[in-house]
Amino acid sequence: MSRLMRNAAVALVVLAAVSAFPLWASDLSERGTRLFLDNKPAEAAPVLELAAKEPGADERLYLYLGVAYQQLGRWDDAIGAFRKGLASSIQYRHTFQFNIANSFFAQGKTSFALEYYDQTIASDPRYAPAYLNRANARFKSGDLKGAVEDYSSYLALEPSSPQGPLIRSLLERLAKKAASDELAKAAAEAARLAEEAARQAMLDSVAQSLLEGAGNTTSLSAGSGDLEGYVEELPLDEEAP
Repeated sequence: MSRLMRNAAVALVVLAAVSAFPLWASDLSERGTRLFLDNKPAEAAPVLELAAKEPGADERLYLYLGVAYQQLGRWDDAIGAFRKGLASSIQYRHTFQFNIANSFFAQGKTSFALEYYDQTIASDPRYAPAYLNRANARFKSGDLKGAVEDYSSYLALEPSSPQGPLIRSLLERLAKKAASDELAKAAAEAARLAEEAARQAMLDSVAQSLLEGAGNTTSLSAGSGDLEGYVEELPLDEEAP
């Protein structure tokens, strides 16, 4: 996961933690969340795991736990935590899906990441970060058209994004590349058609020469009797060289 992506994920969950903390905190959840907010993921993770299993625990505890694992580079554990939270999530389904996607993308598992970015957008079509990260995943997988669509969607949702100038510059370069690629494809197709036309012209020329030559020679049927003496000499049981 890039530093920007990690910081964005942490910022989202920290904001949620700060806003909701006084409403639902038990002793374990309070201690785990405090450690998490103090940027002590190694200490926070085991406490948050216990807190998340308490009856009536807030679904966001699994979100904080997953992010703590992300910070530690424990991607499979992060995915496991997010999936547990997703299984019973009501309000934050898109956030769990988004973080699962990020964890897969960080491991280079682009196809799995794309699947969960798709789910995130299906859960919340106006969740801008999902478009940005899916654009990055599509770009990495070579789907430039899809990447352009997602970058454009992100800018439509976040026109004042600090990354806006960089994304617009990238879109300009991608547009130029697409135009160049289309020109190259057109040139290749023209070359193929020209080569095919030249080949057909050569075949037509050979066929015409054979026809013209046949008209100036004795008919084969007229001399067929002269070939009878050579039949036994033909290598009929051997494959042609």
